[in-house]
Parts: sequence; structure tokens; C-alpha cells
Amino acid sequence: MTNTLAHHYYHQAEVFDFECEQIFRRHWWLVATEAAFATNGDYQAFKLMQWPLLVVRDQRGELRGFYNLCRHRAGPLVDDARGQRRDFVCRYHGWRYACSGELLKTPGFGKGEIANPGAMGLLPIRVACWNGLVFVCLDETAPDLIDWLGDIVGIAAGYDATSDMRFDGDVEKTAQCNWKNYGDNSCEGYHVGMVHRALGSSMLRESVDIDCYDNGQFVGFDVSYGAGKDASRAGRGFWIYKFPGLLLHFAEYAFNAESVFPVAANSIRLQRWFWSHAEKAALHGVDCASIRPNSEKVIDEDIAICERVQINLASGAYPGGLLSTEQEPGTIYFQQLVRTALSDFAEPE
Repeated sequence: MTNTLAHHYYHQAEVFDFECEQIFRRHWWLVATEAAFATNGDYQAFKLMQWPLLVVRDQRGELRGFYNLCRHRAGPLVDDARGQRRDFVCRYHGWRYACSGELLKTPGFGKGEIANPGAMGLLPIRVACWNGLVFVCLDETAPDLIDWLGDIVGIAAGYDATSDMRFDGDVEKTAQCNWKNYGDNSCEGYHVGMVHRALGSSMLRESVDIDCYDNGQFVGFDVSYGAGKDASRAGRGFWIYKFPGLLLHFAEYAFNAESVFPVAANSIRLQRWFWSHAEKAALHGVDCASIRPNSEKVIDEDIAICERVQINLASGAYPGGLLSTEQEPGTIYFQQLVRTALSDFAEPE
């Protein structure tokens, strides 16, 4: 048996602020699909925790990432979430930047007034792609994306790449719970029989192996399905929860990826992208049209239970609990990673 994290780690603003700098800045985050940037000038803007960011394919075809702010007085470059631009014009004072980040024009400033315009380009962030997915990282000292993924890369090689499947869109949801609460839940299968009745009936429990991987810091579920009540699932699959907030679900005929974006101590935003392979699904008697709605149903069930748990954690009444080494090895591993990351956190007096 292992003791759980103390309840205050799930709802204190001071903990969340510490996590922003010590965890969230230091990791890669899945933010989009590579196909969303099919044409030069295609961009997406979004907020990652408190950081306003944008990713764009520049005029040379290279993916670039920047903070969505002007170097003049921090005005926003774009207000809409996605679109296409030949360049970016600050919505505050009209400074103009190339999609490569270079400063082009400074209206109202005299010639030579800016001594070194080459040093006043957009502030860059790291961008990298894997399996058709676009990731960003705010820490220049963090490992490269492939090193960060670790053993996930080898596991993924046993399944179809996204380029071999049809993209079925994405879904975005919000939940009133802490990111660690959602992570605790996602790293164990102990709750499946109670919370996900249809999913639980389809899983061949004797064929579910849970392992914890240090090379990549993730929990892996090697899963097989029977027919059960959820007809969208059959065959073999591999589920992954990668610290701090990436979920990957591989199957013989489908794939989906989910980002868990922390918003505040008591809230998260979830975004999941879906792919499927109709011909392979048909071999299992599966209609691809059923995959996404059934997957969304599981997300909704997880959100509902995590929101109830969050209320109890935030009440202050929960004195802490115990984790089973047999039923919850993934949650134990996840919480160990959290403890290590928060080892320098100074408890408020």
C-alpha cells in the first residue's frame, strides 16, 4: 500500500502557480495536428496555461512557434483562434512581423529610432512534430520531442501512423477538476467496471497488462477487447498516459490523442483528436462512425467522476487515502512523478 497525495495539492492556487513554472513550462504539449497547417501562412493561436502562443507555417514551409505578443508593448498579434496570414500585425499599434518572426514595420517610429530591429522579432517557442501531431515546449533546455516521448516511439511503430488513417476531427471539453485528479483516474483501470460499464464489458481483463515506463515517464496499458456491449472496440490496443498531460490510445484500426491542459487549480481543458481505418475496422465488424461517440462517452464519464472527486478534495475533509500496488500501480507511479516535480515546493505557512 502507498499513501496518496495530500488533498491540498489538488486545489491550492500556490501549488498550481509552482507547477506552471516547474512542470508545465518544462514539458512538451500536444496542441494541433500537422494537417492543420497545410498551406504556408496557416496559423493557430491558443493559450497554454497563462501563456498566449501561436504556431504558423511560414512562407518557406517551416512550422514556427511564437508568443502571441508584440515586442513593442505586448499587444496581441491575432485575436482569432485560427486562420491564414501573410504576416502578423499587432492589434494595438500596428507593428508588423513576417510569419518567420522577423520585424518588418514599426509605424510612427523614425528611421534609426530602433537601434537593432533584428533583435526585436517575435519571441520564439519550440515546435516539433511526431506522427502527424504538433507539439510545443517553452523550455529551451528540455529534451528533444523524440527523447521526451521515450519508449512511446517504439510502441507506436506497432500500429498504423496517422498518415495511414482518416482524420475524424477533434473535440474539446472542460472539466472542473485538477489536472492531477484527472491523471490519477487515467492511470488506473480500477474504476472501469464502476464508471465505464460498456467499456468494462468489452475489456478482456486477463489480457490487460499495466506497466510503468521510466524512459518517457508514462503508464502503458496493453489491452485486448472482446465484443462486449461496446461494439466499437475489438482486437488489441495500447493506452498511454504520459506525464504530465498526454493520452494516446492505439488500436488495430484507430488512434486518438488527448491533451490535458491545466487551466487553474480546479479546472482543465481537454482536447482529443481522432483517426480511424475503415477497412481494418470492418474486419472487426466495427463501423468507424461509432468510434468517436463511444470515446466521447468515456471522456464524459471520466469528467463526471473526477468533478465529484474534486469537490471532495477541495472540501478539506479528505485526510488522505491508500493506493493498491495491485490495482493502482499506474497511479502510484504518476503520483511519484508529481512528488519528485514538487519536491522543492515550499508549503505555505
